[in-house]
Amino acid sequence: MPLWTKQDLITACKASDPTSNFLNKFENIQGISIDDRTIKKGDLFIAFVGDKFDGHNFIESALSKGACGVLVSNIRLAKKYNGLFVNDTKKALIQIGKFARDRFNGKTVGITGSSGKTSTNYLLSNALKKFGKTHHTHGNNNNIIGLSLTLSRLPSNYDFCILELGMNNAGEIRKLTKIAKPHVAVITNVSNSHIQNFKNEKEIARAKSEIFLGLEKNGIAIINSDNIWKDFLINEAKKINAKIHLYGRSKDSNTRIIKIIEEKEGSIIFYDKLENWHLKHLNFVQAENAIATISVIKELKLQPEKVTKVISNLRPLSGRGEKLTINFKKNKKTFIIDDSYNANPASMKAALFNFTKLKLKLHSFESVVIIGDMLELGKESTQIHLELIPIIQKLNPNILITIGSYSKIIYDQLKLTLNCHSYTKIDQLIKDIRCFIKPNQIILLKGSNGIGLWKLVPIFKNIIQENANAS
Repeated sequence: MPLWTKQDLITACKASDPTSNFLNKFENIQGISIDDRTIKKGDLFIAFVGDKFDGHNFIESALSKGACGVLVSNIRLAKKYNGLFVNDTKKALIQIGKFARDRFNGKTVGITGSSGKTSTNYLLSNALKKFGKTHHTHGNNNNIIGLSLTLSRLPSNYDFCILELGMNNAGEIRKLTKIAKPHVAVITNVSNSHIQNFKNEKEIARAKSEIFLGLEKNGIAIINSDNIWKDFLINEAKKINAKIHLYGRSKDSNTRIIKIIEEKEGSIIFYDKLENWHLKHLNFVQAENAIATISVIKELKLQPEKVTKVISNLRPLSGRGEKLTINFKKNKKTFIIDDSYNANPASMKAALFNFTKLKLKLHSFESVVIIGDMLELGKESTQIHLELIPIIQKLNPNILITIGSYSKIIYDQLKLTLNCHSYTKIDQLIKDIRCFIKPNQIILLKGSNGIGLWKLVPIFKNIIQENANAS
């Protein structure tokens, strides 16, 4: 079944075909792309105009790689390349996304939260594949363009669609949910990430709660019962008569966590009446995302017991708690916890907490903590970074490395009592990082994406490969 026919696409974005030759060499459109670097044969290339680039400059590149046609906002280029013409390619992409969602007859799940969105999406999409064809957000496509792009690639005959809804400012979730129209809306948590754009944390909770405004009739709101904004979120969900499903440790939870036991490799969950659900590779925080997944499975009237094994075998996504292992000679190992994708105050504290527990279990290993600034915290940045100091003191790492101006505050406070190193930019640490790595270590990477700690991961992977080749 084709993703798009010519007529559906023209109807979706009110395009014109000035030469009447659009798609003449291809039967249908197999994919949608706004990036000529990753385009596949049979994809439609939308010449998206961004702040720093103009997709119209990459039309020939896209066509040379097998694009079936182009959608442009330049009439001359539309005629030259037998493309479709619209006044605004960004608006056209959004219209295509809306059309795709409206023709979709499967179940749609929307996920938002200050952290845990992508991990929950990952767990849920893998779980739902046990029950039918599943489409989901890839990468960080959780803004208006990313959502529209994800929906534009949604096959109409699929069973499930999982959509991440992200935000930096008030009102963004409202726009996204009106397009997504979820049957189930999940809020993983609310914390003070992006607080520089809000008056206070309650305003963040209010902005997140706007996901409920797009719920389909008889929609379901899934809320973390352990979050301090639980009651506020429940009240917001009640305003639109959503069915409410709570998950967490509180006694009123519909999916109740009895306890989670952290293990050296993964964790064990006791929830509802199920005991000893072993997540082989997922830690304490990821275990809560697994329970959010189970909550969705329940509300879709599916069988949780069919997916526990699937989830049990999943490994964390790269940059979100993935464990890398460097094998040295004489069976010595070093473990790297790659949590470098992003950080906010809640996820940073959780990462340090989990690392503290890992250190207790691997007490013969040297501990190395590499943390970068948490960004977008506004005037509270200094205070929030200072709050990490007692946590790090309790952890008492053998080596502490900080990257960025706010993390340097931690270095300044602890340099007399801990073996500390401070870097302004990640490029400086990249030059030195090999000096810090040796056998029998556990290393934590955690910081906001903009700091660039993820740039260290290829170096670690190179060391892993070098040691494997030498053995």
